[in-house]
Amino acid sequence: MSLRGFRVWAKNSKTEPYSVIVDSSSQSCSLLIESNAVITIDKETAEQAKRFYEKLTDGYGLIGILHTSRQEGYLGVITGAVTVGQLHGNDIYKVTSVQFLPLFCAPNEVNDARISDLQRLLSSGMFFFASCGDGQKLFDLTLCAQERNSHSTSDHRFFWNRNLHFPFEKYGIPADDWCLRCMSGSVLVKTVYVGQHVAKIALISRLSQERVGTRFNVRGVNDNGSVANFVETEQLILHDNRESSFVQIRGSVPLFWDQPGIQVGSHKVQLRAFEISAPAFGRHFDALRKQYGQVCAVNLLGSKEGERKLSQAFASAHKNGEATKQVPYIEFDYHAQMKVSKDSIRHLEKKLAAFMDSYSFFHANSSAAIRQQLGVIRTNCLDCLDRTNCVQSMIGLQVLKKQLEYVLDESTKANIFARFEDTAKDLWQKNGDQCSVIYAGTGALEGKSKLRDASRSLARTIQNNLMDSSKQESFDLLLHGCTFGDRQFERIASVFPQSVVQECPSAVDSLVERIPDMTVTEKLSLFVGTWNVNGGKNMYNVAFRGESALSLWLFPQGVVPYDIVCIGLEEIVDLSAGNIVKTSTTNQRIWCDGIRKTLIENTGIQYVLVGCDQLVGVCLYVFARPRLAPHIGGVSLDKVKTGMGGATGNKGSVALRMSVYTTSLCFVCSHFAAGQNEIKDRNEDFATALRKIRFSRGRDVSLHDLVFWLGDFNYRISLGGEEVKRSVRNGELDYLVQYDQLTQQKAVGNTFQDFSEGPLTFAPTYKYDTFSDDYDTSEKCRTPAWCDRILWRNSGSKNLVRLLKYDRAELKTSDHRPVFSIFELNALKLDAVRCRNVYKDVVECMGPPDGIVLYSIEGYPQFPSQIYSRISQKLQELCAPVLMSKIEGRHLWLVLENGEMALAALSLDGLKLAEGYILHAQLKTSDWSSLGNVEFPGSQDERGCDERKVASENVSLFNFDDDDDEPLAPVKSLVPPERPPAPVRSFANLQQAASTAPYSMPVDPLHSSSSQPCLFQNSIPVVPPRPSPLNWP
Repeated sequence: MSLRGFRVWAKNSKTEPYSVIVDSSSQSCSLLIESNAVITIDKETAEQAKRFYEKLTDGYGLIGILHTSRQEGYLGVITGAVTVGQLHGNDIYKVTSVQFLPLFCAPNEVNDARISDLQRLLSSGMFFFASCGDGQKLFDLTLCAQERNSHSTSDHRFFWNRNLHFPFEKYGIPADDWCLRCMSGSVLVKTVYVGQHVAKIALISRLSQERVGTRFNVRGVNDNGSVANFVETEQLILHDNRESSFVQIRGSVPLFWDQPGIQVGSHKVQLRAFEISAPAFGRHFDALRKQYGQVCAVNLLGSKEGERKLSQAFASAHKNGEATKQVPYIEFDYHAQMKVSKDSIRHLEKKLAAFMDSYSFFHANSSAAIRQQLGVIRTNCLDCLDRTNCVQSMIGLQVLKKQLEYVLDESTKANIFARFEDTAKDLWQKNGDQCSVIYAGTGALEGKSKLRDASRSLARTIQNNLMDSSKQESFDLLLHGCTFGDRQFERIASVFPQSVVQECPSAVDSLVERIPDMTVTEKLSLFVGTWNVNGGKNMYNVAFRGESALSLWLFPQGVVPYDIVCIGLEEIVDLSAGNIVKTSTTNQRIWCDGIRKTLIENTGIQYVLVGCDQLVGVCLYVFARPRLAPHIGGVSLDKVKTGMGGATGNKGSVALRMSVYTTSLCFVCSHFAAGQNEIKDRNEDFATALRKIRFSRGRDVSLHDLVFWLGDFNYRISLGGEEVKRSVRNGELDYLVQYDQLTQQKAVGNTFQDFSEGPLTFAPTYKYDTFSDDYDTSEKCRTPAWCDRILWRNSGSKNLVRLLKYDRAELKTSDHRPVFSIFELNALKLDAVRCRNVYKDVVECMGPPDGIVLYSIEGYPQFPSQIYSRISQKLQELCAPVLMSKIEGRHLWLVLENGEMALAALSLDGLKLAEGYILHAQLKTSDWSSLGNVEFPGSQDERGCDERKVASENVSLFNFDDDDDEPLAPVKSLVPPERPPAPVRSFANLQQAASTAPYSMPVDPLHSSSSQPCLFQNSIPVVPPRPSPLNWP
């Protein structure tokens, strides 16, 4: 492939579709791209057509076609590159400039900021490709030497533009003939002279695209077991016909954790319960062992701040995980040890010596493998940057000596070995810088210059706090294209592997319609509660002294073991100026402990905390039964400020999304603007939260099957206070509902569009005198109102949710009463057999993905062009318009909009035209049905656990980022001044919690798939039931 051997032309006509021609000096044909379709045309035809085309650019090669929507595509062209060296006779290039040319209009007619950001990302020097001479086999940078020697196909983990190749493959065009394979990371090549001969030493670091992102946007593991900043580093030596390769890997701690709100020098970490992380943790190490053989995990985390908890969680997960029973685990507190002595790293070297020997390295002579690398050392610190760089370079230099013994002759002088070692040290230092620039935005911290390291640390903070969001969006756009943030793709992504969806996007809509046919229903019970706790002033008086007060709210009809529990609290702290600037999080932990303790004591089930977050006074918690933990995925949180026009968090929303089996759930807890007449402000608070809440992968609230919105919405009753109180005393709630502001605003479509709410059969929950049943008797004497509400929206399949109860509880420690809803969910659980059959059926019915039909005339070696118009007219009658056409020998090629139209076009086979022509029709891709033969994950069968014996300490592993200056007071020592002692309750019969749950969980003795959901009976005195004013079914 010669340099800048590609040229792109475009035609912009008012009467014809926009079209592009691509020429390559190494190909005997040209590409014609029009109406989102791609075909090849011969050079002669291309030259004639180019008279009407305008040259756009020259390039080194194509990246592929990026679809930002189903209608709009861009052709990626590498327009700038510099060589970094040569391996096996192939030049290796670093990309310095990229252009994305629109395929639907002229470049000057489009101005998409996302494309500009993506071009900037791809031109930043972190992407590489290899070229090859004409007739040479493609050199694949995504593969290490051992994989290339075994004739493996590309390693999709490091093949960054793979999805951009699919549009070519869809139309049967060999993508490798036209598109380059790009990897991200670092490629460093140096020449070392060995006497009269030349040797090469290279360091290639391949960054995985499976969980890519900037440092504080992407941490830990995802549901598939892929970790952030996963890098495979290969130390490669070439001399004569001999080749030696040694591979190491690095990657984030494979648990669910993140690091929000980073400040300079801070390392505070938030962890989720191990039961939630266990499946992904196991998948990660299963994948490593399948790929590399044996694995040794080296953990370099320290003992300070959040690192200690993260390190403890990693050690606990390793100890209890099934997938890590055969994985050695070595802890080495790098910072602490190196403070003692710079030579302390030799202790780690001794521990690793046996693994370096047994895992060995790859060695080949004239392409014949002599040695194989049998295992890999996995190293991590917090960021997998500076400490990991130092340890990996130490390991690499130790193995280098053994590699040289095989690659060089025995007579080689000692100074040659020293020359290799000096070169390798330089390469490792530069490799660390390059990896650090990609992930953190600056070079590595070396520890040699405090001033330089401080400067880089400050630059990292600015980079990651101010610039990372746009960079993250560019990563997502490159890797996901039009699937990013698309509702249909999001719905099907929970059923099918992402690669299947991206390879066959035309099947997505049909597959979404068939989701009920691929799943079975699993009934789940859900408790949703909201309570404005009035600053937590009286929280110790009732909730945390062993009394059953919280259970009156959480278990209004006795003990019912819910599957999922969502709790939203408002005013968990005083909404003071100090808390708005720096929010106290101590109450967040205390309430979490109290809620979870109530759940455990009443059910005997060790509920796990799926996630929680706090925005000043708004706090959201979601708990789940341990048996559901393996089936919960995609957990993500976000929060939006709406106080003072979005400037402060005294009002706002906190949201959590997750999927249970294949059903996506979103919970939003909000505190809207206060005031009797601030209706417009409350509507705007809702609209702002709905618009601004964004989860990972660009998901918004509307993309979920079920949305539950709870909180103190502050909507009032537009009547006088005395009139409202009199109506409540007389049980005239029907009358009050007519003046409820939320009911009125919802009815006219001003807020909570498409949301449902249960009938308001309970008295207004605001505002009370604390520890009293009296509404506000203060000087302000506020009008009672239904401020505290729970609504939901079903955007997925029908009958996913059913309300069983909507009521309030009589807890009196706040000026609000808590409200709760109990739902029955019909979650959709994947059935692998059904899924496979439905997918095959859909693929067969949709026809060939390229939509290409070949027509020929019986007895004619060259297709007569004069009858094209008649065929086109016949296709118009079949509602199958032609997108593109060409005549090639005896065939007329017609590209139709989709495969179903191509199947319809086959009906013209055997048609006799007026002049006696006999038309024959065939599909270009006749075996498209084989696309349905793909592998799917197994059915989501129950993998329960003994829910009484999972980790009792799992909430303590969830780091709540407690205030350093506000120690957490022991709950037992807090005695209420206004309440009598609580009656003693015995829980002696409940089993004590044991150690952390293992990855393979035994059968759940408390749950049976055949059990019927519990019916909830009312046990709290409320006003008499009434007909629903909302036409409630």
